[in-house]
Parts: sequence; structure tokens; C-alpha cells
Amino acid sequence: MPAMCVRSVGSLSCVLVASLALAACGDNHGDPDAGTGIDAAVIDAQVVDGGVDANPNMPPTIADTGLCLDAGCQQIAPDVHGYAPRWALWSDGAVKQRYIYLPPGATIDTSDMDHWKFPMGTKLWKVFTRDNIRVETRFYLKTGPADTDWYFVAYAWNEAQTEAVAAPSGQQNANGTTHDIPQRSDCRKCHDQVPGRVLGFSALQLDYDAPSTELDLKDLVSMNLLSAPPTAATGPYFPLPAATPTEIAALGYLHANCGHCHNPDSTVHQIVPQVLRLSTAPSALATLEATPTYMTTVNVAPTQSSVSAPAIVNAGDPDHSAMIIRFESTNPAIHMPAIATEVLDTTADATLRDWITHIP
Repeated sequence: MPAMCVRSVGSLSCVLVASLALAACGDNHGDPDAGTGIDAAVIDAQVVDGGVDANPNMPPTIADTGLCLDAGCQQIAPDVHGYAPRWALWSDGAVKQRYIYLPPGATIDTSDMDHWKFPMGTKLWKVFTRDNIRVETRFYLKTGPADTDWYFVAYAWNEAQTEAVAAPSGQQNANGTTHDIPQRSDCRKCHDQVPGRVLGFSALQLDYDAPSTELDLKDLVSMNLLSAPPTAATGPYFPLPAATPTEIAALGYLHANCGHCHNPDSTVHQIVPQVLRLSTAPSALATLEATPTYMTTVNVAPTQSSVSAPAIVNAGDPDHSAMIIRFESTNPAIHMPAIATEVLDTTADATLRDWITHIP
């Protein structure tokens, strides 16, 4: 696959969307650390990857990270590839572009197909454009062999769009928009809830026919970039269960926007045992009813009492489903996703309602 070339700006996937609409975290506002005995302030203060100031992992500008050949990032470096997940993370309508760099000769450890482990030196970027203005580019760097060895930082674009500089403390209403750039510690609130720490560059997210300018799972297989590639002769390697487009869209949206917190490896799971992250396991994709999403939400009573509803997903009745009540709520103590979004995704709302309405 040819290297990526000139591209406007988009972004990767560090911005957080703690989880989607479902069952709950009550008075804890959906904080992934709430109820686990872990003080969120302590987590925010932890220097788990070398700190913030004068850190060698934090180049001063986005161009210095290796993403592009010019300060304005109009020309992407030839060894950097673009990609687009099949299901996008909602970021209040921001347009995003995503990029990845893998060290020469390195492969991704895919021995666990649901949780890829990336080689040291891997870089990912995600460019956010809001109201036709670039506001930030997020940068992730794998600094060592362990899952925890990731450095996260965002770069804020200037008004002239000629340079983006490191903003480890974040920024409110970036570039005159309502977009908020997260501080470094905020990135971990979602990324640390999944082994491997990378969310959008994964087997299920890339197992589709992506545009020719974007990497997909077939490209990674043909480029010998996976340590244990899928055994099927051709894609899709992990076919989804027979379903309507609305059903697939709903499952995909929940996977991308909620699954990073609502999964068995997350601290959230200790409080709210719903699983919205899909799995490549054949048994979990055999039928719609076999997916973790259906098994842990459809006609399943909420474990939290913050909203009054008989089930997380009340089959045939979205108005009495905790998922929809939370998703549509303007009360920050109830609303899901709990962080990183201020604007209701009306398209997703319609999709989720349609899906629930037609569940037998």
C-alpha cells in the first residue's frame, strides 16, 4: 500500500467518550475510576510515563513528532499511513483524520486478536477539525514493551493554522470553537480501560473495505504486519452476524463509543457489568443474541438506580430503556457518555431508538 500523502487534518482516538448511554454510574457521573477505591485525582497526578514538563517523549510541535514534513502539516510523512475505523467515535461533530507509524521491520502482536500489542516506537495521531478549523492533533507514542508504556499528549493548532504546539494541560474552547482539548491524564481515563491501550486501530474496526488511501485489515495481512494473521483466505475475516444495517450500526456505535469502558477488562465493569465491546470470537459473533451487547443489555435490569427503567435495553420500548434515557439526558449526573462530549449525536440517537424499537 502506498504511503499516505497530502491530507488535511483529522485525528486519532484519544479523546474520550467514557461509555455510551447504558446502565450507569449514578452519582459517579460515569467516572471509570469511581467505586473502585481509586481516587481519580491520584490517577490524574500519577507520573506514569515520565511526567509533563521537558519530557523527551513530547516534541514541541506536531511536525517534530514525525507526522508531517512541514510545520502546517499539509504534507504527511511518507512512512506514515492513514486509517479510518469502521465505526467512529463521536466527538461533537468534529471531523477526524487518523494516522499510524510502525517502526521498520516491526509487527503488531496479534496473538490476542481482540487486544493488539504494538511494538515500541509505534506512533498514532488523530487530527480534530471543528467548524472547518483544525483545533488539535493528538499524539500517542509507545515508549516501551509493556501495555502501560504509552505517552499521550495533544497539540493545539494556532489561529493561523500554521503550527500546532504541545498542550499537556489541555485547552478549553480551542481556536474559538466549543471544542475542548483534553489534558494528558484525561486520555488515560479511557485508553487504560483496554489492554493494549489503542482503541480504533483493531481487528474489528479495520475488517472492512476501507478507502484506497486508508489501511484496512486486508492491507495489514498482505504487508505481513501481524504476528498472527487471521486464518481466513480473504476478508471479512470476522464476519458479523446476519443483521439489518440498523442493527449493525447500533452494535458498531456502542462498540466504538462505549466499549472502551464497558468491557470485562475495565474498572467500570466492576460497577456496571455490561459489555458493549464486540469480540472476534466466533461464538460472540454467531448471532445477534450471542453478542455481548445483547446478552448484557437486552431485557437486563440496570445495576444502578440513577434512572427509572425496567431494563438497560427494554426490547421494543426505547422510551423505557436506561440506555436511551441516559444518552438523551442533559443532566451531567446521568448523561452518557460521561465525558468528552457536549452535543447529542442525533443520528446515533435515531439509530439506537430504531434498533431497540425493532427488537422482538
